[in-house]
Amino acid sequence: MLADILRRTQGKRPLIPDYQAVIIDEAHKFIDAARSMYGCTLSLLEFTNIIGELRGFTFYQGIPTADIRNLLDRITSKVGLLFQFLNREVTDEENTDEPAERYTTKIRERTAKLVISLQKEIDMLRVTLEEKPVIVRYESRKKDILWALERISGSLGKFTKHSELVYWLEESETPCVELDRGIRLPVLQGIPKNLGEILHRDIWSKKIPFILTSGTMSAAGSFEHIKRKLGIYLLPNNRLTETTKPSPFNHKENAILYISEVTPFPDNKDCRYIEAIADEAERLISAAHGHTALLFTSYKAMDMVYEQIMARKPAYPIFRLDRGGAAAIEQFKNSGNGVLFASGALWEGIDIPGDILSMLIIVRLPFAVPDPISEWERTLYDSMDEYKAKVVVPEMLIKLKQGFGRLIRTETDTGVVAILDSRANERGAYRQRVIAALPPCRVTSDICVVERFIREKKPVKYFSTCDNERIA
Repeated sequence: MLADILRRTQGKRPLIPDYQAVIIDEAHKFIDAARSMYGCTLSLLEFTNIIGELRGFTFYQGIPTADIRNLLDRITSKVGLLFQFLNREVTDEENTDEPAERYTTKIRERTAKLVISLQKEIDMLRVTLEEKPVIVRYESRKKDILWALERISGSLGKFTKHSELVYWLEESETPCVELDRGIRLPVLQGIPKNLGEILHRDIWSKKIPFILTSGTMSAAGSFEHIKRKLGIYLLPNNRLTETTKPSPFNHKENAILYISEVTPFPDNKDCRYIEAIADEAERLISAAHGHTALLFTSYKAMDMVYEQIMARKPAYPIFRLDRGGAAAIEQFKNSGNGVLFASGALWEGIDIPGDILSMLIIVRLPFAVPDPISEWERTLYDSMDEYKAKVVVPEMLIKLKQGFGRLIRTETDTGVVAILDSRANERGAYRQRVIAALPPCRVTSDICVVERFIREKKPVKYFSTCDNERIA
């Protein structure tokens, strides 16, 4: 849909038929989609692949190709220099929990000149390539490469105005060998600083009604955060209607919120903290007779707690959901009474209905790790306290709701959500906001209450060990 909107704003032929109204479900993901579509990307791997393919093209006999080879040589050299310059600007900051996903870099004067020069070379390559016929075997791929070169030129054009962007470097999931000259971060990404204003101009200001709906779009009933992110706040009041509905599930009867009063302040560098999390998790797993998922904000913390639990020879089958993996979820579902260690993907979009997931342990409140986007957003507010109140805490609460929502998936599901973060306990700074953001349910810090709840709500077969014996 966003690609269609972009084409319409550029006067190009639409991708989908005209519409009179739009309903967007899972609208909390809209900002990521918008950043992707309105942003710009330069990938060392893509340059490498295109250059490699063009060197292998066969043109019709008699067609001179020295100019293309020279262009490819110059582009190869300049692309390598560009990413070397950008990588040198990265400062490796010690991250207590997890390697960063986005790394701050700087486009300084010589790098900016290189970007301009590289765009000219890419445009020249496009024109030259269009004029030279290739044998039939390469015609289709030539069209694809010309389209890719046009897109790359567009991204380079946006980076020539880098002061209007928030930009950063990322790692690549696929290793790049040919142009890899010690370049650790081979992807440059950028998004417009005024993305909200652009979305207002291209979408919300049009005379087409939009309905945005999601189970996790508000923070404690307020939509201010997402309205500001998406530029919806620019609409006049008479053009905007909002409503919040309670969950259709009976959380008061079917769920308990357990908040630990014994775990220390989160600090993954403190072995006592990791041991305390493992101790508390072990008690909760036992109270639920397995049937547990532990939800982490950090793979590093997950690894350390996992090692502690495994060293204690647990009575239930243990599974890990690592980066890019999915098999562990199916194994957990089929285990009967397993324990799943997870981060990342399990926070939203994973559906595990029924008794197999009856205990969801949220190890730490999901505050976002600072990155170039958040560092720039911070500059838009007068103080750090205001930024925390209007951005950091609302984003954490929305993420927490997404995690909480993994437990109760049907009207008959029952279970316990446990939060092991001391910032949510009776003396914690975020307790009231956490409780207000979640569906209303009983709150306890007594594991005996958890055990009684599980005994009362679960059928006899839930406590059978036959599944565990089968797994073993």
